Amino acid sequence: MGRILRRILLLVYLITLIPMLGGLLSQWINPSLAWPLAFFGLLFPLIIMIQVAFLVTFILLRSKAVVLPVLFILANWTPITHTFQITWPGQKSSPGANQIKVMSYNVRLFDFFQWSGQKKAADGIFEYINASNPDILCLQEFMIQDPGKLPLDRVKTGLSKLPYSYIEYNFTAQARKHGMAIFSRYPILNTGHEHFPETRNMVIFADLKIGSDTIRVYNNHLESIHFDRDEIELIDDKTDEMRITRDKIGDIVRRLKGAYIRRASQAIVINKSIKQSPYRVLVCGDFNDTPVSFTTRKIRDGLFDSFRSGGNGMSITFPNMKAPLRIDYILHSKELESSGYEIGRVKFSDHRPVSTFVKIDGRRTTDDGRKTSVVGHRSSVIN
Repeated sequence: MGRILRRILLLVYLITLIPMLGGLLSQWINPSLAWPLAFFGLLFPLIIMIQVAFLVTFILLRSKAVVLPVLFILANWTPITHTFQITWPGQKSSPGANQIKVMSYNVRLFDFFQWSGQKKAADGIFEYINASNPDILCLQEFMIQDPGKLPLDRVKTGLSKLPYSYIEYNFTAQARKHGMAIFSRYPILNTGHEHFPETRNMVIFADLKIGSDTIRVYNNHLESIHFDRDEIELIDDKTDEMRITRDKIGDIVRRLKGAYIRRASQAIVINKSIKQSPYRVLVCGDFNDTPVSFTTRKIRDGLFDSFRSGGNGMSITFPNMKAPLRIDYILHSKELESSGYEIGRVKFSDHRPVSTFVKIDGRRTTDDGRKTSVVGHRSSVIN
């Protein structure tokens, strides 16, 4: 390749470093200060693939510029491992002693309005959960209709293997109640919640007595964008003609901006609560954001992402868009160990369920050896 073409190739590569840097900064800068950076985080998988393509190209050309993609890939190694994982055949470990199964699932109101096209999706959800046999279950977009076709008794009967539960509602209309729930095989000693202002989003927690241990389980549902069907088609590029006006595109961008900013503030609240927990934690939920984002990094701070202990590829949890998205998570304190991470391939909701095994070793849950007491009443998340 001629010298001029090599220089042009290098110039093109240097231009690709702009979104690369944007993706790196998007994890650390609050969207309220620089919201456009959040879009670079959304594009992070594509950005990394471009870097790998240039790395291979420079190797084939025996160019000294190969050092640049190597350095930038290494600089982004942590977000890369939160985005891509490879689990080789036989690598996944089987559940062992003192391991419990944790599942997180956005059930989209148990498909009450039959968005999935399946008439008995709620029964399918109960059957799937029972077959998966989790010990702890966190549900987002939980719903009952009482009186109606989905009373609380029906839900609890469908999940009878998990006799303990904490349910918090944040919306009521026409005998329906929407909210979030934690179901458990283990006794619940204490609960708490925080409703985020001006939204239907919240975080709840329950302190579970597991043998001689107490573990705090968080269930989160963060701000969504609430796209209409035509907006999803625009983003997915499924339409052959531009049927959506420039004003509509502007509205999509404004809503993305607002959602990024609100999620960031919600993540700060959750992070503060986790830091104040007297117990080791399991953190589940629908974060509505990708692994490379300010929101996810803030909640994940000091925790381990169970995706890294058995995920494969990008482990897509929101499959209804062409853009690959993992927005549902199970995190845990680094003193715990997880294995057997899985994504459920069921279509009762627009989200896929996430599950993992977590080893509970019976140690006390405070790091400094202090004895802890558990208050037997509902408390606020923010102390």
